[in-house]
Amino acid sequence: MTRSREIPVERHAIDRRGKHQRQAPALDRRARAERANSPAGRLLRYGGLLLGVLLGWQIGLYFATTSQAGQVYPVFVAALMGALGFLVTPYAVFGLIDTLHVQIRRLTVEDLAALTLGLLIGGLLSALLAWPLSFLPWPAGQIIPAVTAILLTMGSAIAMLAKRDELFAALRRGQSAAATAPTVLDTSAIIDGRVREITRSGFLEGQLVVPQPVLHELQHLAEASDPAKQARGRRGLELLRQLRQDPRVDLVVSDIDSPGTDDVDQKLLRIAQELGARLFTCDQNLAQIATLSGIPVLNPNTLERALRPPVHPGDEFQIKVVGEGREPGQGVGYLEDGTMVVIEAGQPYLGQEINVTVTRTLQTGTGRMVFAQARRSGQAA
Repeated sequence: MTRSREIPVERHAIDRRGKHQRQAPALDRRARAERANSPAGRLLRYGGLLLGVLLGWQIGLYFATTSQAGQVYPVFVAALMGALGFLVTPYAVFGLIDTLHVQIRRLTVEDLAALTLGLLIGGLLSALLAWPLSFLPWPAGQIIPAVTAILLTMGSAIAMLAKRDELFAALRRGQSAAATAPTVLDTSAIIDGRVREITRSGFLEGQLVVPQPVLHELQHLAEASDPAKQARGRRGLELLRQLRQDPRVDLVVSDIDSPGTDDVDQKLLRIAQELGARLFTCDQNLAQIATLSGIPVLNPNTLERALRPPVHPGDEFQIKVVGEGREPGQGVGYLEDGTMVVIEAGQPYLGQEINVTVTRTLQTGTGRMVFAQARRSGQAA
């Protein structure tokens, strides 16, 4: 009994759904008809009527000149096109608006921007080509410019939509590069030479600026009578030449100078403040003064210390004892990155490689020190 009562209920629900589905197209047709007969729809009807009459008259005149029908063709075609425009225009326009509304809601902001840019480019190209194409013989001079405009506009819009990801990625890269502050190089950083590899590796972005005072100081060093100073100056100038020739590095020599002082460090600080730039230096004292002046400082020594592999108490490794320590019985060795290791009871093994155990580490202003204990005495590598 229960099953027999459920079957009519299910049939009733199915009948109601079918009734609603049949009524939906009727409601849509009624809504379209009401919108077509609204004030905006009537305006579109009369506009379509006028446009159809004018277009039909022109088409009729063209056929009239090629046949014996006289004025029959213009009147007949104008009436036909006018009636068609009167009946179809509001439905076509409102349907196009609805379709565009649905499609635009699906587009993202980047899609709209790329589409707008493509339409602008296509319209500009079409305008440039329309005038020379209009001189083609009739009827090509009247048809080809319009066809070209449609194809160029659609092609540009489609191309921009297809390449929108690459386009906006390039724009973001340009904005990030423009937002990166320039970096002023001082003499110590240029002579040090690590700025070249740091820049090539991508850790240093933006424009590199070499002020004239730094260039003059390098030139004076290269012309000095002291061979050591001469070598340093020439090494710095050679580094600048290599950076200038590297297409991955944006290096400029700035003519900006800071009158009123002969101190190169003071000139650098003023130039960096004027440019809103960072200061790349290996000079610890200059770095401290720049930091106190509110200038961002990039120090390759700080970067090197940050990139050193960590050494923790309890770590064991082999190291060569190369010298004596300050305290009796101590030996001194160095890690591959230059970190000094003080070895307790390491003096007897001077010149030998021994196994040590790290007891503690100490971070100082000039670097890091490691203290270790000889794990087994008298073992040579």
